Amino acid sequence: MIDLVTLALPFLHHGASHADSGVVAARVAQTRHEEWVRFLEGWRDFFLMTGTAAVTLAGLLFVAISLHIEALIHESREHLLGLARAILFSFVMVLTMSLMLLMPAQSMRVTGAEMMMIGAIFAAMTLRQLRTGTTDHPDFPKTLFRRRLIPTLIGYAAIVAIGAALMVLRAPEALLYVMGAFGMLLGNAVGASWDLLVRTAKIKRRAGGGAG
Repeated sequence: MIDLVTLALPFLHHGASHADSGVVAARVAQTRHEEWVRFLEGWRDFFLMTGTAAVTLAGLLFVAISLHIEALIHESREHLLGLARAILFSFVMVLTMSLMLLMPAQSMRVTGAEMMMIGAIFAAMTLRQLRTGTTDHPDFPKTLFRRRLIPTLIGYAAIVAIGAALMVLRAPEALLYVMGAFGMLLGNAVGASWDLLVRTAKIKRRAGGGAG
């Protein structure tokens, strides 16, 4: 008579091997998570700096808008308000991403998913604004408006791509490209702010001269 224990041994070994592989996979996942947390911790100062820069520039934008609010809310100058909105989106995007990446103990997959979602939302809002277009104005043509929005879209698309690399490819080095995305968003927003202030001042000066 065949020993039942002998018959059961292969199944027992098979179950044990499955259990061992599960333990190994869990340990590998835990090790990857710990490495990712340490990697992200090294970026803490960078995200503190970008978040601070974004909120400071957004505050200065509000001050500048308040000084020229009468020129911006005029119906014939909707394009100026649209540019101000696009600039604010860029600052809010960098601030939101910086705060999100400062959150402790997030997994790489969750971080990537958040980056993809936030980047896609801001890209959709900016794309809608770009498609809606703006009326031509002697001091602010459509080409300038589009030229300021296209780099913003590229920055948002880069953030979505970085998020996809983190979520799907599990490649933490993809986060290095966030420096370029943030730099493009902040740099373009600062340049657009300068255009907005200078052209608004010209419009107000011309309107004041005409009234005089």
